[in-house]
Amino acid sequence: MELEKVSKEFVYNTMRELLFSFNYVWFKFEEWIKQKHPEEFKSEEFKRMYEEFGAYEARRLIKVLNISKGNLDELIVALQHSHWCIFENVELTKISENKFRMRTLNCSAQKAAKKWGKGHYDCRWVGLLLRTGFLKAINPKVNVQRIFTPPEKKPNNIPKDVSCEWIISI
Repeated sequence: MELEKVSKEFVYNTMRELLFSFNYVWFKFEEWIKQKHPEEFKSEEFKRMYEEFGAYEARRLIKVLNISKGNLDELIVALQHSHWCIFENVELTKISENKFRMRTLNCSAQKAAKKWGKGHYDCRWVGLLLRTGFLKAINPKVNVQRIFTPPEKKPNNIPKDVSCEWIISI
């Protein structure tokens, strides 16, 4: 296939489907390793892979987006182009000059977990490691704080459609 001769819409639709396929296989793989090799799933080596995945994605996006300073606005731009915002409805809200909130609304992983009879997708440490790896690759001074993730009870002041919440600060 000569990519230069293909429409942008075709490339976009193809890449979108490939991304959805990748996301599906990743969750299936994660469930498989949890069941077949629970000790490996909880190992430090496996956890480092999540951080490495986040950092790798960020380093690739930094090139495309021409990010150089790693300030709060650039962190937000990078997240807007990340897999989180491709797959999910993510709300990024600047709270101050050095802090913003990241919320996932009606998370597809949570919907899939319920569909597969799991009740919830436990993204506490996985979500933290992915976000930390991603954001620290852009600015090593970043701090990622998990406010809540499933299966934790949602704080009363958080809207019903919010699946998880994070505070990111420099």
